[in-house]
Amino acid sequence: MDFATALLYDRIRHAEPHRAFIDAVDAIDPAASLPPTSARLLIAPAAFWREYPQLGADGAAVLNIARELGISAERIPTPSTGGVTENARIIREALAKEEDGSVILVSLSKGGADVRVALEEGGAPLRKVRAWINVCGLVHGTPLVDQFFAGPWWRRIVVRAFLARHRADFRLIRELGHAPGSPLSARAVAPEGVHVINVIACPLSDHTSGALAKRHRQLSALGPNDGSTLLTDAIVDGGVIYPVWGADHYFRTPDAPMLIRRILLHLGTASHLPASPAA
Repeated sequence: MDFATALLYDRIRHAEPHRAFIDAVDAIDPAASLPPTSARLLIAPAAFWREYPQLGADGAAVLNIARELGISAERIPTPSTGGVTENARIIREALAKEEDGSVILVSLSKGGADVRVALEEGGAPLRKVRAWINVCGLVHGTPLVDQFFAGPWWRRIVVRAFLARHRADFRLIRELGHAPGSPLSARAVAPEGVHVINVIACPLSDHTSGALAKRHRQLSALGPNDGSTLLTDAIVDGGVIYPVWGADHYFRTPDAPMLIRRILLHLGTASHLPASPAA
């Protein structure tokens, strides 16, 4: 499985259009600045972002980087224990308040599933979005959910107790199913007019630890994964891909903040950000 992960990482880096995108991002000077922009960056946080901010689930680091670059940025107030359907509705409501073509969406983990469902409904909210940066997204759910429902009964009791402690609805788990027929099982496709950037983590076995290492082993029979989903299932088709060697699903790597900064600068240099009316 480690060999397959390394092979996938190498193939992505050398396949177009991903190679050209990766080279362009890597060539960006992180000390550069952006011209004045009217863009708004909105974060769709991960599940349990209130309970586990130490994992970066709240997107605070991304908000800080965007604001340093002069981009107005805020977190979409999705419930940290909300299901996909509920959070997608809230994302659409947040987008409806923005100007057409002004929004950079950044989704983290389950936030990717929330954004996918929100954008697939189309309409006015979709017209607001200029770019979507999908970081380790559960855009196709996760086989871990299917394994959970097929597993021993006592495991469901433990998970229900965990969800009850955080006052979370059981739909938070159920809506992330991966098997055929589940809401996220069909391939996610980049919406027309939206520039999609998939940032995926490519860890080997010794790059994971704790509970994430256990989940990494659970999924290893199905192929390369980041400890929460298969790498090929963290991709929105039609978007470009930036694979990050050695990172896990929580995107724990010292280079993560610099990479996000470079990607935002790249969006500016590639004219994917609207100019400020005063510019």
